[in-house]
Amino acid sequence: MPAKSDGVDLLVGLGDGTVLLLSLRANLSPPGVSSKPSVVASVQPEGVSESTRCTAVAWVPRSEAAMFVAAFNTGSIYVYKKAHLTGEGSGKFSLSLGSSSKSQAPSATITISGGGINDVALAPDGKQLAAACRDGALRLVDLGTGTVVAGFASYYGALLCCAFSPDGKYVAAGGEDDLVSVYGLAERYPVLHGEGHRSWVSRVAWDPWAGSEPGSGSRRGLSEQLLPATRIYRLGSAGQDCQLCLWDVQAPGEGDINSTAAMLAQLSMATGGMKRNGSVGTLAAGGPAGGGSAHDRKASLGKSNGICPSLPRADMLIIQPIMEHRVHVEPMSDLLFTEDAIFTVDHTGNIRVWLRPQSDAAAAGSPGAAAEH
Repeated sequence: MPAKSDGVDLLVGLGDGTVLLLSLRANLSPPGVSSKPSVVASVQPEGVSESTRCTAVAWVPRSEAAMFVAAFNTGSIYVYKKAHLTGEGSGKFSLSLGSSSKSQAPSATITISGGGINDVALAPDGKQLAAACRDGALRLVDLGTGTVVAGFASYYGALLCCAFSPDGKYVAAGGEDDLVSVYGLAERYPVLHGEGHRSWVSRVAWDPWAGSEPGSGSRRGLSEQLLPATRIYRLGSAGQDCQLCLWDVQAPGEGDINSTAAMLAQLSMATGGMKRNGSVGTLAAGGPAGGGSAHDRKASLGKSNGICPSLPRADMLIIQPIMEHRVHVEPMSDLLFTEDAIFTVDHTGNIRVWLRPQSDAAAAGSPGAAAEH
């Protein structure tokens, strides 16, 4: 249920295939006035069946018109313009479910193979979409053409979640193989796998407030082993093992983006618990997409070009989390980072708020005190 950047509009996808556009302006009303969110628009794609579910919704960043996407378990992705649904600028009233108006027709329809979509994420520039698919593939889609341009296959099972890094250079994904995979758009294959969960990974999210730019003095809470001249990314993951894991990922320095060996060497310093059976040189020589032996798996990835095959475990760069903590008693379903806190959610609907440490001494420890709602 992502909110628009202005914090006023909220998208909600339902299990019957309906997508709701809610206005939160009522919540800004003076005390005593009803604060119940109002339904601005309600749409349902044509031809949906009883088994059709909306699995993900997301706003398109930097779109001239307020655009959003809705993904479904059928493998379809619909792109909508808010103005077409609400009649903004035309004097029309908001649409309702079942309306025959052509204004409810999506601006674009994208259909990809993969046995259905579990999650989507938009690149910060709004040009690419990442889709976590049931067949275990992460597919990167060009929103301008609707074609699959890149991606990778999981080690095992379906992918359940995905997220772009704040700079759009990496995509994190998690799923039924219990791993957190990080795919490099420039490298065109998974640059590392995080091993720490003991069950499916429900959500991955990047923490833009805990990372560090090259040469910056702010590195509070980051591993002291990381090189100060390179950018550090903080990544979080929520699992059905009730655990929250935090990972520090170090990117290559400026000018090293084409040197896989340099990147893998630096990434290996990100954690002291790296495990790897293959040599750094093996991946650097050609990369997994260049003819490496992929283990057998009976999952159809379709005919999409650019999908990196699943890596044998011996060729994976595996890192351990800098922190793992059981934060719920029920399987976790979501994770959100804000400047002051970390929000975690479980399958029963319980929300816990973990305040960030205020002192440098406490910054490297477990999450702070939690409030439950």
